Amino acid sequence: MLISNMSTTSKKAIVLIGFMGAGKSTVGRVLAKLSGLALVDLDALIVQQQGRTIPVIFADQGEAAFRHYETEALRSLSDASPIVLATGGGIVGYQENWQLMRRLGSVIYLRANWETLRSRLAGSIDRPLATAECGEADIKNLWQQRLSLYEQADLIVDTDGRNVDEVVLEILTRAKD
Repeated sequence: MLISNMSTTSKKAIVLIGFMGAGKSTVGRVLAKLSGLALVDLDALIVQQQGRTIPVIFADQGEAAFRHYETEALRSLSDASPIVLATGGGIVGYQENWQLMRRLGSVIYLRANWETLRSRLAGSIDRPLATAECGEADIKNLWQQRLSLYEQADLIVDTDGRNVDEVVLEILTRAKD
């Protein structure tokens, strides 16, 4: 009953934010399936719109260009039907992105502690800011810099020690309130 109510009465998107490795894409897939909403992975949308992978964009044009593409991709969703949106971890660094996300719907922060994120990021090869060139201290520093930004979300859901189904159930329950 809760799940069917979510899909038929929701007028807004569910926007997932959090640091890389927080589970935005994984939670987003399950949440979209159970809620009946389409999943949009913002990074995949950027790749589709730009015709290049994110690591290639970072290597060829740098982070500033990627952040511009990220805002443009987010802006392109402004008239979208209700969706589940899995964002990139750095989207919170720009005020315009916050305005665009809030216009879309409820912004939900998937919170994980550093040790959880560290274990999830181990061996990651497709995250430009978590490459071998960036040491663990640099990545942890980036996470710490973004914490206060993530906490501006409409809803905070802890993911430490929880499986995807538990996280999704909490989102469905709390987002409905």
